Amino acid sequence: MRFRGLDLNLLVALDVMLRERHVTRASEQLNLSQAATSNALSRLREYFDDDLLVRVGRRMVLTDRARALQAELEEVLRRIETTVMSAPDVPPQQLKRRVTVAAADAITTDLLARLTSRLASEAPGLQLFIRPLASNPDQVLERGGVDLLVIPRQFASANHPMQILYAEGFRVLACREGKWGSRSVTAEDYLGASHVIVEIGPEQKIPVDRAIIEQGHGRLNAAVSVASQVTVPWHLVGTDRLGTVPETVAERFGTLLPLRSHPLPFDVPQNRIVMQWNAQRDHDGGLAWLRGLMVELCADRAAT
Repeated sequence: MRFRGLDLNLLVALDVMLRERHVTRASEQLNLSQAATSNALSRLREYFDDDLLVRVGRRMVLTDRARALQAELEEVLRRIETTVMSAPDVPPQQLKRRVTVAAADAITTDLLARLTSRLASEAPGLQLFIRPLASNPDQVLERGGVDLLVIPRQFASANHPMQILYAEGFRVLACREGKWGSRSVTAEDYLGASHVIVEIGPEQKIPVDRAIIEQGHGRLNAAVSVASQVTVPWHLVGTDRLGTVPETVAERFGTLLPLRSHPLPFDVPQNRIVMQWNAQRDHDGGLAWLRGLMVELCADRAAT
């Protein structure tokens, strides 16, 4: 089918090529020969009067025109897939689609790991693309760059529907062989210790850091700053540092590494985890089924 002189089938090929930035990998996803994929790229370059993909050393990089097209193209194709092609009553076993989820790293290794296990048997045709959180997840959701966000409540957008999945508190981890391995951690100890802290983007501290500052205790002594909660435990081994992480992270790494888990000696609100989707996707049956499965997986520790 052509629209204003463009074969619309080429837009699907362009979407894959801009994501893969590699003709051979794109041809495998498209089930086309490498020659056919190269031909499609040539036709797209001619239509848009732009190289789109250019070789720099051993890599292919996007031109400015290609980057501008990519964001718009993802949204257009996703809307076609979900509003035109997706039937709301398709059984999960027959779903054939891609769903992109952006999530905080602790959620990726816990809830989403359990989700992918269920999908392997219940919806094997559903491809789950898990991506890290951008510094502005609300904008990514708005433009259709992701289908679902699974994030702490404080990072969610007020402009789109959301559902609280669960709430969890925080624990303090310390090396079992260090000074905190055989004694409790008091508030005074906590404030005087060296810490491994988590900073997710500019000034986006986890709730523990923010609450302690708001209580008038000032900033913690950060010996190490990381951008991922699941990396905190690794920087505690062999030291007297403390690291504050969600309960699920503390439980998992307490068995993997020589660490001891302590109660947090401050009154800090629980971390409320929500999933959020674009309001335009409310009637997407496949996405609604996936959301329901995630609610089911969180039922044993659902937030109230």
